[in-house]
Amino acid sequence: RESQKPGIFDGFKVVFTTPTALALTIGFSGFIFVITGYMTWVPAFLQEEFGQSQAAAGFNSMFYTYVAAFIGVLLAGSLSDKFAAKSNKARMLLQAFGLIAGAVFLFIMGYSTTLWVLYLSFAGWGFFRAFFDANTYTVLYDVTPSHLHASCSSAMITTGFAVGALAPVVLGAMKENLGSLAATFPVLGIIWVVCAILMFVVSRTSYQKDYDKINKA
Repeated sequence: RESQKPGIFDGFKVVFTTPTALALTIGFSGFIFVITGYMTWVPAFLQEEFGQSQAAAGFNSMFYTYVAAFIGVLLAGSLSDKFAAKSNKARMLLQAFGLIAGAVFLFIMGYSTTLWVLYLSFAGWGFFRAFFDANTYTVLYDVTPSHLHASCSSAMITTGFAVGALAPVVLGAMKENLGSLAATFPVLGIIWVVCAILMFVVSRTSYQKDYDKINKA
C-alpha cells in the first residue's frame, strides 16, 4: 500500500462506492447544511423577532450552543468508545441519535415565542449535534482504507460544504415564501431526521460488512 500513489479522485470513488461512507457523507452534508443555516440566520432571527441588538443577537445565538457542544462532545466521545468496544456500528448509531435529538430542538425553535426556551433549545441543539461531530472521522476511517484516509476525508468534506454553502440562499428564499425565519427551523429539523433514518438503516445493514472488508486479516 505504501507504494501506491492515490489519484485525486480515488477518495471520491471509495466514499461513493462504500455504503457506510456514502451514508456518512450524506449525513455530513445535511449536518453542515443545517449548521450553516443556523449560523447565518439565527442572529437575524433574534434581531427581527426579539428586537435584540446585533451584538446581543450574535452572542446569544452562539454562546449557549457552543458551551453545550463543548460538554456534549466530551461525553459523546467517551460513550462512543465505550459502546464501540462491543459493536463497531455503535458509532454511527450515536450519530443518528444525535441528529434525531438535535432535530427536536430545531422544531422547538420554530414554535417557541419565549426567549429562555429558545436559549435552552440552542443549548440542546448544540449538545446533541456533538454526538455527530465526535464520531465523524472515526466512522469514515473504520470503513475506508488507511492509505486513502485523507483523500476520503477530503471527498466527504468537499461534498458536505458544497451542500452546506447552499443553506443561506435556500433559507433566505424560504423566509420570503413562508414569511418568517422561524418557519424554516422545522424544515432544518426534517433534514436531520431524514439523514438520521438513513444512517440508522445503513449502520444496521452495511457498517459491519464495510468494516470487515477493510479490517480483515
